[in-house]
Amino acid sequence: MLFSFRPATSGTGRSLSGGYTLPELLITILLLSILFTLAIIFSSSLNQSKKLRDYSIAVALAQQAVEIARSAPFTLLDDADAGNKSVESDLNLSSGPQDPISPEFESGGIKYRRDVEITDVMAAEDGKRPVGLKLIKVTVNWKPLDGGKPEPFVVTSTIANMN
Repeated sequence: MLFSFRPATSGTGRSLSGGYTLPELLITILLLSILFTLAIIFSSSLNQSKKLRDYSIAVALAQQAVEIARSAPFTLLDDADAGNKSVESDLNLSSGPQDPISPEFESGGIKYRRDVEITDVMAAEDGKRPVGLKLIKVTVNWKPLDGGKPEPFVVTSTIANMN
């Protein structure tokens, strides 16, 4: 027999098996650090995708309000012109569970609240004469599930009187 296996022994004849060598410990630490790094990266990307989803819903709600306002007759846009029959009132008030343009929307356990403000744009010369433009400001607020407090999403645009 050319080769034989004998357990390592110390100078006193005692076996050294039962312990870990330094390279084994270093490799274990390296593998654990790689796993923890991957877990942190995965967790971070998951949080970013949740934030992106929240902002996507906020953008859709704001866009819905702007498109509704742009398709409505100019004289019915704001409360100053049309009172409680205005598009502004309709977008800010819910008429019940079947209301397709309700100001509150829930998705994934998050409640979104849309507030719409429509005002006349006044002439720069005197500040009392409307110039045939309406300023629409849509603000969407929500509270994310992770407890963070995002900035509200705000869209501002103008609508011209084409008549």
